[in-house]
Amino acid sequence: MGLTNFPQGVTSFGVPVLPAADPVIAGNVYFVGKTASGKWIAGVDDPSYGTLEKPFATIDYAIGKCTASQGDVIYVLPGHTETIAAAGGITCDVAGVSIIGLGQGNLRPTITWSETASSWLVTAANVLIKNIITTLSKDEVASMFAVSAAGCTLDKVNFKEYGAKGATGQAIQFLLTTADANELTVCNCYHKQQTAANANQVWIDLVGTTNTKIINNTFIILAKAATASICISGSTAVVGIEIAYNKIMWTGATITNIINLVTTSTGIIYNNYVAGGAAVLLAATIVGDQCFPFNNYATNTLTGSGTLAPTVADVVT
Repeated sequence: MGLTNFPQGVTSFGVPVLPAADPVIAGNVYFVGKTASGKWIAGVDDPSYGTLEKPFATIDYAIGKCTASQGDVIYVLPGHTETIAAAGGITCDVAGVSIIGLGQGNLRPTITWSETASSWLVTAANVLIKNIITTLSKDEVASMFAVSAAGCTLDKVNFKEYGAKGATGQAIQFLLTTADANELTVCNCYHKQQTAANANQVWIDLVGTTNTKIINNTFIILAKAATASICISGSTAVVGIEIAYNKIMWTGATITNIINLVTTSTGIIYNNYVAGGAAVLLAATIVGDQCFPFNNYATNTLTGSGTLAPTVADVVT
């Protein structure tokens, strides 16, 4: 078996071996790095590039070099920066590709949304996006990620406000799905935005998905003051959802609930800790319709330690 495009690395039967590689690599490996560093030159979007020493310049170009459903991996190098300036500025349209940022803290790759219509689309199945920082340089970005294919995972895809308290850029929405985005997982993400957008905010909008998991995230968001502003929404009935171990501070005057799944939604909602402003109705902080909620705690005061939400009498049986 020939080597993959990792010519000076360690290989085993043609497969590159990286420290703590995740996922296990079955296909080709490509590297993306816009700016030169000690081990690589500045990236160029050219077929002769894509190695560690000569990376591609952009993630979207690297996606176009992948082969569907063979386990290809794109490693985005520490310090890489990239701007999404239009709808579909990055589009994951090749199935089974993993995009993994390298580096810790602020050395992780940073992707900036620069227009209100800028978006990262996921239109192919079984895509993993992991360990990147996302931010904005434009007010009122409508929807940062749009997922319309099954098996997508956003893992440690962090969001940080741009400028002092987000004064120069707010997102209206982080994630919007279609009904085809089944088996979606959003996990281990940390999001912070302390300036509200001007439009009603639905941070994660699940539109009729099946078997979604939203697990172990932290969302600290000052949201638009409106009853229609919801942190996690199933705006069309979701089936078999799991929402667990999330820490949510979703504040803004007149906001009444924080997790809201519409009628006929099913699944389990457990071990979440949610906080909102004084208008938040503790008994209705988490609305799951036919979901089974247990061990969730909510507060609407700075001094409150949280009460069960919904209360025992409100649990669906």
